[in-house]
Amino acid sequence: MSALLAGRRMRPSGGLLLSLLIPLVSVALALATSGLLLVLSGIDPIASLHSMFSAAFGSTFAIGTTVVKSIPRLLPALGIAFAIRAGLWNIGAEGQIYVGAIAATGIALFGPDLAFPLGTALSLLGAILAGAAWGAIPGVLRATRGISEVITSLMLVYVGIQLANYFIEGPWLVPRTTFPATDTVPSDMRLPIVWPGTLVNAGVILALAAVVLCWFLVDRTTFGLRVRALGGNPRAARVAGISVGTTTIVVMAVSGAFAGLAGGVEVLGARGRLIEGFSPGYGFEAIAIALLGRLSPVGVLGAALLFGALDAGGAGLQTTAAGASAAIVPITEGLAVVYVLIGLGIVALLSRRRRAAAALQDVRPDAPTAAREPVANPTVEA
Repeated sequence: MSALLAGRRMRPSGGLLLSLLIPLVSVALALATSGLLLVLSGIDPIASLHSMFSAAFGSTFAIGTTVVKSIPRLLPALGIAFAIRAGLWNIGAEGQIYVGAIAATGIALFGPDLAFPLGTALSLLGAILAGAAWGAIPGVLRATRGISEVITSLMLVYVGIQLANYFIEGPWLVPRTTFPATDTVPSDMRLPIVWPGTLVNAGVILALAAVVLCWFLVDRTTFGLRVRALGGNPRAARVAGISVGTTTIVVMAVSGAFAGLAGGVEVLGARGRLIEGFSPGYGFEAIAIALLGRLSPVGVLGAALLFGALDAGGAGLQTTAAGASAAIVPITEGLAVVYVLIGLGIVALLSRRRRAAAALQDVRPDAPTAAREPVANPTVEA
């Protein structure tokens, strides 16, 4: 399993059918396991799952809620998948979300008095740059000092969260509020609603554009070629003339930029202000989403919608299914990722066996196919 979690092992492999089959089967198994847990708790699993489905897809408003809850998970997941393609693990997307939200809030409240779209674009640009800078720090430490980006990016999460808390509870705090929060972002700088009758704002357009951009960067640019080469074999990439250090820094910055954009979209879209603890762990869930989506932008989009639907369905589960706990939602999410990892492990094991058999056939080209099986020792038989 440790080899499976290595960045170079997590790049997509196999045919399109396999890439789709593993996540779908994993989700089905996760739902089945969650249903079994509900049965053991004395709760009707069919009614519970129906309540979740209705809350996530039962109406136009419910579908819009699912989409809105998917956006802050999709954007950082795209950045994490992009980093893993290069053999790097950006564990700090949660902190990058927070610093992106800080930058967007600061520009919206205290920056130039500009309306939509210029003011909104400026705030989102600040969020992107803040997230990129926060993500670049672990990249620089990895490239210049050889320090693991896993450790540094994770440590920066808590710095980013506490930095946001400082502004929310300090200079930006609105007096006599029921919970720590900043002032509301001016309405003419908010992301407009693009689907009437729902909460879906223009952030969904940015999210879909980010999916296309991530695909284009990885599969259609020379930079993407360098990223894939770095993730495949850093030594070979260095021999091929690729600047491993520079590429590492840029990849981590791009990964952080996606997460920073998520923070900006949350402030200017769904929340309308910077609230203490506004992210319940979007950056950490994004790691699971990237794995569930097998690092493919389209796969990550599907996984993010699944997690958004589970989040939206959790509320319906508590209100309509008596005795059911919303804790089944994170359990289902975790089980889906576990089953994906098991599936990828099985595929990797079978692939190694096929390569070993092919290597044996190359060594013994005159031997029939049956010769791949171990040959009995005649001395032992005698």
